[in-house]
Amino acid sequence: MKIVEDIPQRRRSDVPGTNDPVLQSLEKYWQALRHAQRIPSRNDIEPSQIDRALPHAFILQRVAPGIARMRVAGQQLHDLLKMDARGMPISTFFVPDARDQLAGLIEAAFTEPAIICAPLTSPGSLVRPSLTGNMMLLPLRDDKGETSRILGAIVTDGPASTRPRRFAITEGAMIRHDTLGLQLASVQSIPRVPTEKRPDAQRPALKLVVNNG
Repeated sequence: MKIVEDIPQRRRSDVPGTNDPVLQSLEKYWQALRHAQRIPSRNDIEPSQIDRALPHAFILQRVAPGIARMRVAGQQLHDLLKMDARGMPISTFFVPDARDQLAGLIEAAFTEPAIICAPLTSPGSLVRPSLTGNMMLLPLRDDKGETSRILGAIVTDGPASTRPRRFAITEGAMIRHDTLGLQLASVQSIPRVPTEKRPDAQRPALKLVVNNG
């Protein structure tokens, strides 16, 4: 797997997410919230400012090394999973073989911190075509100043189909891994948990209201 760590030295067209207007609009908003090179705060996020990305967007909360749960999820994510994604670990969207690599990318986004963008593939079958897309992870601070949240999105290149989708990180493709050179979070103190049991769904402080009509 090729990792893109120095974007200016590469063609931007090769970088995952570069040609996706939804992901670019989300990152542009996130970049506009940065103050004095600080990571934006979770409380800074205004849904009305990310209308284009809202159906695809999520906010993750870190609960253990490499494990993060969805506190907020847009309608397109519900359509991919065929169930309410809130309270579910982000790994639910991925095939088992991809979850160790996913955990490493999530941990990098939290602890370096880093911008991550990875190309995704959902295998096809006799009754449904394959599906490709991209996942972007943008770190956020919580109210204690720790980078324990992520603003992100999964955008696909076609419809979800009538059955749940699971993704792999596209083999042999580049992954954007843009380290921000900041060390704001004291997140290593979070203990590892042995299982990923789904908690009772709670309504987040930030509610995404999506109207696709």
